[in-house]
Amino acid sequence: MTRTSLFLLLLVVALPAQAHEVRPAFLKLTELEAGEGGELFEASLRQPQIDGRYLGLQLQTNCESTPVSASLTSGAVIEVFELNCSESALETIEISGLERSLIDTLVSIERLDGETRELLINGDEPRIQLSEAAPGLPVYLAIGIEHLIFGFDHVLFVIMLLYIVRKPLDILVVVTSFTVAHSLTLALSAFDLLTLSSAPVEAMIAGSIALLAYENLSGKPSLTRRYPAVIAFIFGLLHGLGFAGALAEIGLPENSQLMALLLFNIGIEVGQLAIIALVLALLTIIRVQHLRALHQIPLYAAGGIAAYWFIERSWQILSPLS
Repeated sequence: MTRTSLFLLLLVVALPAQAHEVRPAFLKLTELEAGEGGELFEASLRQPQIDGRYLGLQLQTNCESTPVSASLTSGAVIEVFELNCSESALETIEISGLERSLIDTLVSIERLDGETRELLINGDEPRIQLSEAAPGLPVYLAIGIEHLIFGFDHVLFVIMLLYIVRKPLDILVVVTSFTVAHSLTLALSAFDLLTLSSAPVEAMIAGSIALLAYENLSGKPSLTRRYPAVIAFIFGLLHGLGFAGALAEIGLPENSQLMALLLFNIGIEVGQLAIIALVLALLTIIRVQHLRALHQIPLYAAGGIAAYWFIERSWQILSPLS
């Protein structure tokens, strides 16, 4: 089978692949009244759009719920409720439908006395008891780790970088360059100092993966091979804007924005290091065993998937203009 036919085959296989990263849902509970008559909360549930559809998540608590409003934003639906906890304090929170998805839900509870509590609900345990919820891994750290690992376009880009460089020192320089770049644009975007529409960013991220896959397959001298750290930095700026898009879905807590941003970024780095360790181990095994064909299969697969993503995302930008 020639390289061209293999590439086309993998491109066809890649068509149903997930084109967008997994972003969490966000539930914000704001206490409005508290006293002998019970508690009153405003509950805002924001759920992302996945593959063009909404998951139909439903908020269930031990309090009486009254719908207030519902609205659509770019890629998300926001439902607002009033929770009247007159008979007992807010104790149970359940996100019905979460078990059918891969996403988590960040829960932020703000009390009248200024106390803020943040929890993470996942599909394995979509129901929590507030009195029994034990402190665990910091929420924004966990979200950062999951975002990197389940952000398939970012994972593919890191894998393509590792194909470009071989020596440990070169790997360290390239990964550090990528990290510095995406940390910079993530911070600027998180504090609204840099704003760019997510659609062209996602298209260019897909294009960056396809470009690196092509560079790896061609084996010809190029700027990427001569200056991999510079290329990693340039594309890292784009990927930082991609990370910021996920963070914008849930926002940063008002009283601890810097700490939340730091934890989110550390989580991204932890996930990135895990991916790098795994990929380097696999590439070492392949090289030691002289399995040249297996060595190139990920390049064709990544190139095919990224090409499809680039076409799909570009079409979503251009189609409204036609």
